[in-house]
Amino acid sequence: MNNESRSAYITLVLAVLHATAGLSILVISSWFIAISAIAPIGFNYVIPAVVIRGLALLRIASGYASMWVGHKDLLGRIAAVRMDVFSQLHNCQLDDKASSTEALAQHTEVLASKWIEWISPLSSVLFIFSVTCITALWTSLPGAIYLVILYCAWIILLTLQWLSALAIARENTEATSAFRRASSHFLAASSIWHLNSKKNVENAPSAAPVWQQQLQQKRKTIQTVWIFQGAAFVLTLLLMAGVLPLAEVAVFAPIALIVPMVLLAAPDWASASFNAVANAAQHQQSGNALDSLSTSPIRHLAEKPVLTSLQLTHFAAKGRSTVPVTVNLPAKGVVAINGASGCGKSSLLQAIAGLLPTTANGKRKVDGHALPEGLVKRWLYVEQDPIILSGSIQMNLDPAGCDISQKGMCELLSALGLDTLLPLTNWVGKSGRQLSGGERKRLALARAVLAEPIVLMVDEPFEGLDSKTQGLVCKLLEREAQSKLVIVASHVLPTALSIDKHVVLEEANVENIGLHKRQLA
Repeated sequence: MNNESRSAYITLVLAVLHATAGLSILVISSWFIAISAIAPIGFNYVIPAVVIRGLALLRIASGYASMWVGHKDLLGRIAAVRMDVFSQLHNCQLDDKASSTEALAQHTEVLASKWIEWISPLSSVLFIFSVTCITALWTSLPGAIYLVILYCAWIILLTLQWLSALAIARENTEATSAFRRASSHFLAASSIWHLNSKKNVENAPSAAPVWQQQLQQKRKTIQTVWIFQGAAFVLTLLLMAGVLPLAEVAVFAPIALIVPMVLLAAPDWASASFNAVANAAQHQQSGNALDSLSTSPIRHLAEKPVLTSLQLTHFAAKGRSTVPVTVNLPAKGVVAINGASGCGKSSLLQAIAGLLPTTANGKRKVDGHALPEGLVKRWLYVEQDPIILSGSIQMNLDPAGCDISQKGMCELLSALGLDTLLPLTNWVGKSGRQLSGGERKRLALARAVLAEPIVLMVDEPFEGLDSKTQGLVCKLLEREAQSKLVIVASHVLPTALSIDKHVVLEEANVENIGLHKRQLA
């Protein structure tokens, strides 16, 4: 048994011990209350009181120990599950934008938390309920048949809850994926929102279907808990009324109080199982989502410095509705790619970097030597909507742990006007939610610069920035362009940016269309 399995089983044992101690306190306390009313003179009250206190301490200790071991196990499992996902994505890229970093993080957390979210609570209730019923029947405890009836009702309700939770979890996963796709398309068109400003809010994707599915899951769980509680209450009334033969007991027998107390308390300690079933359903859906990840392989190429020029011939991303581009780019300096929204600026940058396959006759040459398809090492592409890790500023600037100088990080952040993000230990929130769009762009740009790229490609670096901040970004890009090729794709080009070569995609497209027609003639 490895350490990971050992921690999981210890968590389970502690959870069962915690539940057992709680139920034992209930049984002994109910008996103690009853016996105190009819106990003869000389009855020793100390022993049951000490037992109850000991069980209370055991319950508290096992509860805290279960949480400590369980969460320690959770952190290790999250790391293991995410490493497994990373291995699937090694040298690959996701085909579906709905499978974002946030979505993958959510799925891995659900998978990793299975022991504390549903295995432990469900196993605890199953074990305690089964042992209680068996013990009650074996000892002929008055009213034991009522515990068995409630146990059967619990199994039936649990099964129905599982089927319902599984269907809702499936619908919630589909609704979440649809919302992420719609949001991605909606935000990608942000540069042309001004053309349809009156209907922006109406056309914005809504998360209402996702919330409705989540609320429906909670309502179903609460409804099942109430039905179970109602069944327990009805059985208690029937027991006290002596409806079933085995319910006929001596009124003043203290042991007769145990079953009614267990019945009344059952919803408190058994209801956790219904939440556990809902978590188990979400666990299955997350597992299916990760098992069915759609990826495309990316071929990695060795470093290729640009000494004289980068030549693109009939170059375009495969499967994109753009006209091939033919252009020579210098080895150093700032190259600005401009054009209307949807003309293929982002696709062109990704194809140059090797993130997207190119058309059959498209060529990418460095100093006259053709490069095969693939991602060239240290040719870095900074995307329009960059990925921000749920961690500190330093973690986002040095995600690979390359021991980048903290002084260099701070200086670069200051150069980009990100002094407010310091110190480097500051937490950016889940997926960088505490950062504005402009801060996310500049943080991603700083991360790329610190990686010392050979070719730096930046997608829409000026969008959402004021003129002063645009000036800071321009100075950084110009500084980098003194030693390398910097390609900027943007529909916003500040006058402060010194451009060495300007490529307008519409003009390049017209030129290439004319060239293509002449070749056909």
